[in-house]
Amino acid sequence: MVKISYIEITARVNYPTEGQPQLHLWEPTLQTLSTQTFKDFEYIVVDVFYEERPDYFKTHNYGLQIKHVPAAPNIWHELGMVQTCHQFNKGIIHADGELIFTGADSSMYPPDLMENLWCHYKNGYFVSLGFGADLTYVTKLKKDEWQGMALPDAPTQIVPTSWYDFGYDGFVVMDHRFRSLFENNEKQNSTIPPEWYYGISTVSLEAALKINGYDEAFDGDSTLNDVDFGTRLAMAGYNNITMFRDSYTVEAYAKLWPQSWHPKMKRPEIKCNNGILLYNKVTGKYRANQPLYLDIDYIINTVCKRICPIRDKCATLPHRGPFYNKNEKKLFEYWREHGATFQMDLEFEREMRIDKDDYLEGTYVNVQ
Repeated sequence: MVKISYIEITARVNYPTEGQPQLHLWEPTLQTLSTQTFKDFEYIVVDVFYEERPDYFKTHNYGLQIKHVPAAPNIWHELGMVQTCHQFNKGIIHADGELIFTGADSSMYPPDLMENLWCHYKNGYFVSLGFGADLTYVTKLKKDEWQGMALPDAPTQIVPTSWYDFGYDGFVVMDHRFRSLFENNEKQNSTIPPEWYYGISTVSLEAALKINGYDEAFDGDSTLNDVDFGTRLAMAGYNNITMFRDSYTVEAYAKLWPQSWHPKMKRPEIKCNNGILLYNKVTGKYRANQPLYLDIDYIINTVCKRICPIRDKCATLPHRGPFYNKNEKKLFEYWREHGATFQMDLEFEREMRIDKDDYLEGTYVNVQ
């Protein structure tokens, strides 16, 4: 058994990093995880393209406990569609740690991060990490565009970067949440609203099982699934989501989609996940992955037309159903038939995985 299960999901090509064509997808994470002061963790990679690179960790494991798990089978896999929630749930099924830490590929982690996350958890906190990207190798034009989309001013000095290498010089931009809390003060932590919870965060295994993981009705598009996860945690009584100055990650910045995503992947919008998020919220439905199909009309006629705060603007969009994309009717009907009827008990799945050898999938490396 381990204390922390670090879960990473990916659908990227092997070499996605901007300006670093020789830097493999997993090297920044592997190398910085290998220097952690706290060693009691496992590294779980749920990989959409596992079949194309099943042996990477056999020769690149840095002594870490690694589980490389295929994302398939999944209803979206053959369509090349986004399946973020399914991947995270599969990681939770294969997790043996008391604390779940979900992260992003190509991320670099300070050497004391795992130690900090475990300490904060033992003190009663789930942590949403500060997220940054190092734009050293990005062209000036793209840097200006990136900052224009995310931040109004210069690169931040809010996080120390002397601990990482890979040729970067520390041209780091941080997400607005972390920056707004810590940029101009000495504050060390702050409780945040559940809507700030996002994909690079921690949660206890107990809490993840109580809310039954990520809601796979979000897949196909998958946007807002992390916000929904945080919202449902709060509805289930977990009001301890916090940001800490000492808990952050810096990404070895990947090319913008579609260059960094595997060429087989597609990203059409099928439906508006804000409708599902609001539905879960207004109905108090904190437990995910129960059939939704009977409530789709309620989402369309009540949530979208009466409750959604942007319903008036949405009504001006000619492609909006509302809720679904009129231009993707076939995919929406596919989602209605398969995604909206999905049912899964994460705790039962974990018990099957633990008790039955034939449930195990993928290549397991250095598991004690």
